[in-house]
Amino acid sequence: MTPVDMPVGDGPRATGAVRPGAPTGEGHGGDAADADWIVIVPVKPAEAGKSRLAVPGIDREALARAIARDTIAAVARTPGVARVIVVSSDPDAAATVAGDPDGAPVEIVGDPGEGLDAAVAMGVAGFSGRDRAALLGDLPALRPDELASALRSAARHRRAVVGDAEGTGSTLVTASGGLAWRSAFGAGSFGRHRKLGAVAVTAPTASGLRRDVDTLQQLRTAEDVGVGPRTSALLHAARSEADAVLTTARLRLREMTEDDLDEMAALLGDPAVMRYYPAPFTREQAAAWIERNRSRYRHDGFGLWLVEDHDGAFVGDCGLTWQRLGTRRVLEVGYHVAPRFQRRGYASEATAAARDLARSLGFSELRALIHPHNAASTRVATKIGMHRDASESALTGITVMRMEL
Repeated sequence: MTPVDMPVGDGPRATGAVRPGAPTGEGHGGDAADADWIVIVPVKPAEAGKSRLAVPGIDREALARAIARDTIAAVARTPGVARVIVVSSDPDAAATVAGDPDGAPVEIVGDPGEGLDAAVAMGVAGFSGRDRAALLGDLPALRPDELASALRSAARHRRAVVGDAEGTGSTLVTASGGLAWRSAFGAGSFGRHRKLGAVAVTAPTASGLRRDVDTLQQLRTAEDVGVGPRTSALLHAARSEADAVLTTARLRLREMTEDDLDEMAALLGDPAVMRYYPAPFTREQAAAWIERNRSRYRHDGFGLWLVEDHDGAFVGDCGLTWQRLGTRRVLEVGYHVAPRFQRRGYASEATAAARDLARSLGFSELRALIHPHNAASTRVATKIGMHRDASESALTGITVMRMEL
């Protein structure tokens, strides 16, 4: 889409642009919650995104998705945001973004494939009467409070723009309800948005709102500010020592390999261990289990890890995975312990380590999804600080243990 030139100085909103009940004066002013913003986040397909971002030990597509998901999650948790519209041809663009009941809903619409401005125009379609904002989808260090502050400032103007850290690009562009949408993203876009009448809204240089990521150096700078948990998980995994992801007083958790098939097949084929599964696993299913977790390491930065004691004896598996709960995907801690190591506190020790990792990565909540008759796993979840979520348990028919991190 080619932007239409408009005079500089579209300026503050007239009083007449204020919806009933909002403060009089320059636009909305005051509380961003009054604005109920529609925020558009365009996201390139992972296979095409971040082509200049090469990080040793990290799959580029997985990193591109993690950056987008952290951005989307931060927007959804921002006060004053009513809805998040992700424009992408990548069906996994918003997957694993936690569905916060108090947050804004996230909707995905198809990208027309005609560039960034056309993608944004697709997202704003149908919302001409609402306050709209377009936000780049590569802001992994974005914090909800930073975006909320920028939107409060933007609400005082008919059009507004936030520049990137270099001062030449744009990370956020807004337009008040009733105005035709105009955007001009790309190299040098800050100046073009100013020519379209957007008033510059300031944000600290160190703000995650200004830290879009296209290169390794930009990622390192964003990491210094503090990236979101999905990006952080991949960076942590890439830096972990090959022989241990986590260690505890008695245990070592490491990535599974094909060489672990004998032990994993014995564990997952044990009727007592798999009592609450439909049936014990075959050797082929155990091999698929290993491969599925190896795929999780590549794409999420975590999964179920193999658990050994410090003498190298096989104990079981434990770790973090994304699981579907109703219409959402939630972060879960899970484990299996071989019969001869049960009743030694190993399950609690390993799951506590996984819980602490989830907290250090920046995730806000953790669950355990448990068969309603599995009292042992419920006790383990309780020991690491979880409580039964009565409403989620009633809706799903399983025991849902949950904790804030």
